[in-house]
Amino acid sequence: MNWGHKITIVIVVFLVAMVSMVIVAYRQTNDMIDENYYTKELEYQKIIDARRNLLKVSDNNLISQGPDIVLVHLPVGTYEKLESGTIEFLRPDDKSKDVFTALEWTGHNRIEIPKSQLHRGMYRARIKWSSGGIPFYKEETLFVE
Repeated sequence: MNWGHKITIVIVVFLVAMVSMVIVAYRQTNDMIDENYYTKELEYQKIIDARRNLLKVSDNNLISQGPDIVLVHLPVGTYEKLESGTIEFLRPDDKSKDVFTALEWTGHNRIEIPKSQLHRGMYRARIKWSSGGIPFYKEETLFVE
């Protein structure tokens, strides 16, 4: 084999590698977890304050799992005057599997979410609520089995 054939083989291998990289890069998704990321970043001080409010009451995990349900336990003193709140289960790998639930006053601190609403895998759970004019916020990682 002469040097002309070797140069041709190197060029062909290089072109195949470049086309492969373009195809792999084209298939990547670059979705952000939040749609309005920049506006939420500007309001981040409110989340910091809400986290501090929760730490004054409790630093325990709020989420646990049963066989068929995911349980969210709000700490005592943070749910009695519940005004509003949300629970977001966000999948970092697939936005279509995100689940949003509104918190409503039920008279107790336990919220049950059926596992049938969630897919197996890792979620980032964000719990935001306000009680008696005081905001609270907790973010936890959850692996649904």
